[in-house]
Amino acid sequence: MTQPVLVSPCTGICRMDAETGWCLGCARTTQEIADWGGARPEWRRDIWSAIPDRMSRLGIACRRLPWSTEEIRSFVRTSLEQGTGTWVMGVVGAVAEFTPAPGMRAESRTMGATVTAETNNGAIALRIDDGVRALCFDAPDSPAKRERIVLAVKRETRRLPVAKTITRLGADISPLIRNDAGSLFDLGLGRKEARFCLRCAAGDAHNALLAATGTALEDCLPQIAPVLLRESPTRVVDTALGRIEVQGTIPPPGGRSPCGPHTHLLPGQLAPGRALPIGMDLPRAYLPGAAFYFW
Repeated sequence: MTQPVLVSPCTGICRMDAETGWCLGCARTTQEIADWGGARPEWRRDIWSAIPDRMSRLGIACRRLPWSTEEIRSFVRTSLEQGTGTWVMGVVGAVAEFTPAPGMRAESRTMGATVTAETNNGAIALRIDDGVRALCFDAPDSPAKRERIVLAVKRETRRLPVAKTITRLGADISPLIRNDAGSLFDLGLGRKEARFCLRCAAGDAHNALLAATGTALEDCLPQIAPVLLRESPTRVVDTALGRIEVQGTIPPPGGRSPCGPHTHLLPGQLAPGRALPIGMDLPRAYLPGAAFYFW
């Protein structure tokens, strides 16, 4: 059986460290980078094996994993079916989390490049094609242990429309939760990495968002928050990789999030403009699609 060709470790950062002679993005030497295209599989595997230790010596947390597109897709399916952690989409201060509640399972399926899964009160879809990269953020006490993985999308391949005010997007033509119809409202975070939306059928929440259309979230939140808490419309977080949808009651400020799929919208944490938590910075060539946290 023919073995798959190991992908390049390149992360889009092409700057050499003067002291070690290693690239600050992939931890290869200039010669190793030049020789990669025509190198034997055994030689490539040896370089991949050396990268974690080199990254640790360089003090760099982010590195690319040697996974092909199909291997990334397989990891996604396995993580969803076995429930080994939590998938997160969004930006710091506005995220959706997908994980089955205790005693529940996620039923996954694959259609073409897209892997989807559903569980009680939530659904997720991730489109894994050749523009997706698996990046690892090493645990500080164990450089080779993968505790945080980000599936990133090459910035030039996919982009989301950016809204800076409450914006009505119209009927949601591709809902993951089929029994939930209604209009989609973008809350206007103004972020290129993700958008946080609400899907509302006719009712008070729909009317409140319609009245707030064209207004910045921070200016209308005191008026719309009570009705949103009362009706708890479906939350939809989109990224360049896919989306997470969450149903169920929205907890009040200071309340505890439910087990299983849930969202966090914390306006006070949006101001720094971070896409990922501190210590998980991506190379500029990529947009974050989804982060996976092992339990």
